[in-house]
Amino acid sequence: MVRASSRQASRTLQLLSEVRPAPVSEQSELTEQKEPSSCISLGVFNNTDESDFLVTALLERGLQARAELLSTEETVNYRVYMPPFNSDTAARQTLNELQQNNIESFIITTGEFSGGISLGLFSQQDLALGLQESLAGQGFATSIEDIVTISNEIWVTIEGLSQVLLEGSELLDLLSGGLELEVIEKPCETIASGQ
Repeated sequence: MVRASSRQASRTLQLLSEVRPAPVSEQSELTEQKEPSSCISLGVFNNTDESDFLVTALLERGLQARAELLSTEETVNYRVYMPPFNSDTAARQTLNELQQNNIESFIITTGEFSGGISLGLFSQQDLALGLQESLAGQGFATSIEDIVTISNEIWVTIEGLSQVLLEGSELLDLLSGGLELEVIEKPCETIASGQ
């Protein structure tokens, strides 16, 4: 049995060439009312091979997808060190004195502090300050450097797809290859172009 449509067209057909463009003020109102498109981010991936595989599978199915590194947390460690010495001989003499006093230390051979002496890396500032005070009491002048490390996670973002479409869908299971992924819905970030 074929059921007739209960809806009737509220407008007559009109050719595009017959349509007059809306005034600029109306166009800007329409643009302002447009909702931002939503994106889905899937993560966290252990490596780029996993995320690249999913991105490729999504692109093959006509979806806009890309892998992204998202910053998750910032950690600070504290390095106690002696700045670079004027000569290798002076650095080695100081290193010998430190080691004779059972102070773990080594000469830094690369980077900004090359030629200096490393005395330890600490996750807590008070421990670094405690060592610095102890060494000062033994006649050794030291400095403390804050080392900030930002952790990144690999996520895959799919544009124009809502979480509702993924829930209960086998698409995610099929494409993710059995990985346990977290799903986050967020507004899509717009990428500015140079035009």
